[in-house]
Amino acid sequence: MNAWSGLLLNKPVLICAIPVRRLRFQYLPASCEAVELRLDYLDDLRPSPELRGFIEDYTSHYPTIVTVREYNEGGNRVIDPSIKYEVLELGRGVGALVDVEASLLAKSPETYGKLVEGSIVSRHVFSKEVNSYELALRDLELARRYGALIYKIFTVRDDDFVNLLSLVGKAGIHVAVIPSNPVYRAVSMMMGSSLMYCSVRQRTGPGQLNIGVCSKIKMFKRSLAMYGPE
Repeated sequence: MNAWSGLLLNKPVLICAIPVRRLRFQYLPASCEAVELRLDYLDDLRPSPELRGFIEDYTSHYPTIVTVREYNEGGNRVIDPSIKYEVLELGRGVGALVDVEASLLAKSPETYGKLVEGSIVSRHVFSKEVNSYELALRDLELARRYGALIYKIFTVRDDDFVNLLSLVGKAGIHVAVIPSNPVYRAVSMMMGSSLMYCSVRQRTGPGQLNIGVCSKIKMFKRSLAMYGPE
């Protein structure tokens, strides 16, 4: 059993999301069960021995996700697609999971299909006019086809929250439901979302809860489970 398989037995996995501005390793709070390296905050994202060593430092200490989020995916800047692919490939090569947007996988499956096997396919919905549940149903088929370990959806549309939760545990793949509404995030954790992204010092997305709050919610969920279904 690998580290992620073990972590996913005790959902949600609490992911500390780190906006990387400098290639300097830092230890995280003990309640961080895994780390997401948001590399789109770097001024110079080109693959290098220094970047490889930085990612390796984290993978040797924590289960690690490497993410390069483009601007239209909620990222910090416009990213050269070829550099993005090279960085994700580098991360995968040193043992990290990588996060690939579903729309990118659908557009270039011959390029990204191998990268997402055993990793993460994600969707980010920033418009309340877009039905995120219908998108998720299509994305899940794609994620399963390419052997993704986890499907993650972030949405600003509260109306789809209950329908998205219905996919948790029933989609044939681990599903993480990440609402922008912080109250709904807490509910999602209680209802079995596979992952929850938490901040340490700075948020990397709207609605993100601090790791201390995330840890308390998970402990509360564990305490309730002791009483069974009565």
